[in-house]
Parts: sequence; structure tokens; C-alpha cells
Amino acid sequence: MGNNSFRNLIIFSLITSLGLTCSSVQKLNEPSKLIQEPYYKAIGDSESVFIFRESDTDHRVRKTGHEIPILAFSPIEYPKSVDKKLASYFEQEISLIWKDIKFSNAKISSDVWKDKTGLAKELRSKDVDVLVLGSISESETGWTFKFELKDSVDTSSYGDFELSFKRPVSTEEVGAWTQAIFWKSSDRVISLESKQTTVPVWDRKPDLTRIKEIVNSSVKGTLTVRASSGDTEILWKGKSLGNTPLTEVPIQEGIQDIQVVLKGKKPITKTIQVRAGKKSFLFQEWEEDRTLGSAKVVTVPSGLSVSLDGYKQGETPFYRSSLTPGAYQLELLKESADGAYVYYEGILDVKPDRLVELALPYFGYNLLSELEFWKPSGEFGFSPFGPNGLEFAKKKNLPNGWNGVYSLPFIPEELEIEGYFLLPVDHGDGSVAVTFHLNGLSLGVVAGKEKVSVFQFPSDGKTLSTYQYLDVDKDIGRPFSFKTDIKNKKLSLYLGRDVVWQGDLPAGGLWTVSILTRGEEFREKTPIKDLKILYKGYK
Repeated sequence: MGNNSFRNLIIFSLITSLGLTCSSVQKLNEPSKLIQEPYYKAIGDSESVFIFRESDTDHRVRKTGHEIPILAFSPIEYPKSVDKKLASYFEQEISLIWKDIKFSNAKISSDVWKDKTGLAKELRSKDVDVLVLGSISESETGWTFKFELKDSVDTSSYGDFELSFKRPVSTEEVGAWTQAIFWKSSDRVISLESKQTTVPVWDRKPDLTRIKEIVNSSVKGTLTVRASSGDTEILWKGKSLGNTPLTEVPIQEGIQDIQVVLKGKKPITKTIQVRAGKKSFLFQEWEEDRTLGSAKVVTVPSGLSVSLDGYKQGETPFYRSSLTPGAYQLELLKESADGAYVYYEGILDVKPDRLVELALPYFGYNLLSELEFWKPSGEFGFSPFGPNGLEFAKKKNLPNGWNGVYSLPFIPEELEIEGYFLLPVDHGDGSVAVTFHLNGLSLGVVAGKEKVSVFQFPSDGKTLSTYQYLDVDKDIGRPFSFKTDIKNKKLSLYLGRDVVWQGDLPAGGLWTVSILTRGEEFREKTPIKDLKILYKGYK
């Protein structure tokens, strides 16, 4: 018995030690701190403020955009069968394609292209917009070139095109590539030398109009505007872009003033910062007839069909004003040739003189860039949105209190909210609170540079516990997650792999998540990274 007991003690000790080494966080022996409950409130149009944000990592974020894009052409790696003179011939022919296209050429040496760090510095110093990446493939019939135009910072693609040359068919003697003068016949190019040498001819030329469209799009973003009234007109630089809803209208990069006009209302000017290749969004809610109501339904991703009382009304994102108050049977469906899959079925309760909002982030990746999912919260002089998503900024010292964003109310189901606080080296000063707001319960974590504290409200306002991360994703940051268990009515909060809070899941109501920073402990720029909401059972 003694030996067995000793063996069991060893096994228990090993399990305990292994458990400790597998922990993601360490609970700190610190007294609880008093914390003000993270609260959110809508910022009206009169209180919202535009703040230009420069970026340390994205030189394409500009006050004034380029009208003519700056391109950098990568060197092409030719197969060994293509000698230097044949390569030179290809490049001369291909260069003729670009002669009628407006752009500036930033010449970068081939050695720099081989060094990622050096290339990034060169692209930034020359303010390059687009990389033109070329490649060649060889076959028995000839050579095919493919060119892809990519963003110089995030390498997203603006488009691509192909062209090809065919091998010449000739009975004439083939000589050295020393010709300087050529004569072009219907099917070949012949050198005017004593030794007549044929060279490749065009097989398939690209569509120049398509190339111009790709190049021009590289200095533009897109603007989507929706309003509670469909008669809202949108003006840019004094010219009408049309009436809402406007979807992904091309607009020049840089700081842009957008005028929103509705007959009988005072025109409103909104300032936005457009980043080339990215999407910008605006929503204008007008004061309508107080006896009627409005509805806003957003899904992530968008594109689900919206049905009210059995009648299809449109697709998400869905906005509708002048609705008669009452309870509508709402269905969100994904339609296909095989039928319709119902993602949600419930009641949309429309109140007079109210905007009812609902979100379903059923596949909610990249939520930090889904600006229609978020609403700003805070004081005058604060702005939460930048050209790349959530980027906190302020124009002046803010009073004590919370500033940031909160989500639209989303549908309660079995789900998981995941995200990352920044690494200590990247976090800098200030604090960020991420809070899961449920019916009668607010549960969250507030993160500083080194430590994170767990809190819940209602309570006496003191933090429940404080932790320090032991194991982090060095490429992203310090992970956290909220997980619901509908069947067992439980809610769990994780820091990394460790459960740091578990309790009963409140019943009823919609859910909201907020991301906030305090005025006296302001966290600038990106507050957290890679936030997602994952509904169980959706694919």
C-alpha cells in the first residue's frame, strides 16, 4: 500500500507540474482594484469628429492621394533557355503595352527585390502604390507571361493579365542574336542581315482597357452609403454620386468630404479617410415621422436575404425606414439553386420613433474591419475609425471615462468570441477593456501593458483577479475568448487556454460586445487584434 501511495503521489505531482507548464497565464497575488464599469453611449453626428491618422506601417494612408499611381516592376526570372538578347526582345515588346497608360515608374534594382526588409524601405521611400509582379512559363509552342498588380503594403491584388508569344516557324538559317534592324512580315519578324534570323511574334495581346482599369483602381477605394431614407442624395466635390443605397462606388484616396442631402433637411457634411483598395462606409439616420419606426439588420458576411412576414425585403446590410410599428416575423436566409437555408428566424419588434438594430455575425471573421457592425462611443474629440478598421485617436485630452466602440445587438446562440490583446512590446501606454454585455451581466477583461484583470458587473466594482500571460502567440498577441454553452446555460471566460471565470448564462435579450479605452489611460491606434465571433454549427 505504501509503495502504491508513493507511486500515486509521484503521478499526481507529474500531472500537477505538467498542468502548470501548460498554463497560458499566471494568477498574480495582488489586491483587487476598483474599476468603473465599462459603459458605452452613441456618439451623434454633432459630436463625431474626424481625425487624420498617419500610419507607421502603411505609407498608403495619406491626406492627399495620388492621382497618377506609382508602379514598381519586379524583375522577371527567365528560364535558362531564354538568353539575354531574347529576354531583351520580350521586354521591349512588352514595354509598348504600357506606353499609353498613365503611371510613374519607380525603378528598383534587382538586388533590392531579393531583400524583403530593404524592399519595404525602398517602397516606402519612393511612395510606391503598386507592385507589378511578372512571371514567365515556357511550352513547346511559345512563352506565356503573367502580370499581377498588388498593393505595395498589404499585397492585396488589384488584378492580373496575361500575354503570350509563339515560336517562329522558319526554314531560314538561324544566326546569332546580333541584329539591330528588323523587318516585320505578316507572321514573323526577320532581321535585315546576311544571316536572316526569325524571332518570336505575338500570339495573344492583353486588353489595354482592362489594364488601364486595374492601374486606375489602385489609387481609389470604394464608398458604400446607406441612409434611413432612400431619397438621400450623396454629393462628392459638388457632383452627385446618386441616391442611397450606394454600394462600393469608386472614390479617390485621401481625405474626402461627403455631403448627405435630403429634401426638407439641413445638408450634412461627413469627412472620411479613404485608403486605396479598401472599403469605406457611411450611414445617415434622419429624424423621421415619430409615429413610424426604422430597422437595420447587418450580417457578417453580408448577403443574406431578409424576409419580413414572409415577404422578401432585400439583402443584408438591410435598412428600412417608415415601418409601421409592430412585431414582424423576421427570417434571414441564404438562397441557392437547391433552395433556401434559414440562418435565423425570430421577431423584429419595431417601435415608433425608434431604430431597431440586429446583427448576425454568423461567420464573423475580421470583425475589426467590419465597420457596419460597430457604433462609436465616447466624448467629443474622440474618433474610433481609421482606413484599416478600428484605430483609436483623439484631438485633445479626454475626461475620465470610456471611449471606443460597441457592436450592434447580436443574436444569442452557442458561440465563441475570440481576440488578442497586443503584446506588451506593442501595447504601449493605456488600457483596453473588452466586455461581453448580456441580459443583466457584463463580463470582461481590461488589459494594460503587462497585466490583465477580470471583472464582472453588477458587483462592488472590484476586479475579480489579475493575471500575467506566460504563453502568447508571438506573431499576434495575448489571446482571450468568451464561450457560451446554451445546453448547460454556462458562460466561460478564457485567457489563452485557461478558464479564469465560469458562471451561469443569463436568459433572454440580445448580446453586445464593446471595445473601450479610458480617457485618462488612453490606448492609441489599434486596440486589439483579430477579433472574431464564431457561431457553432454554421459553416
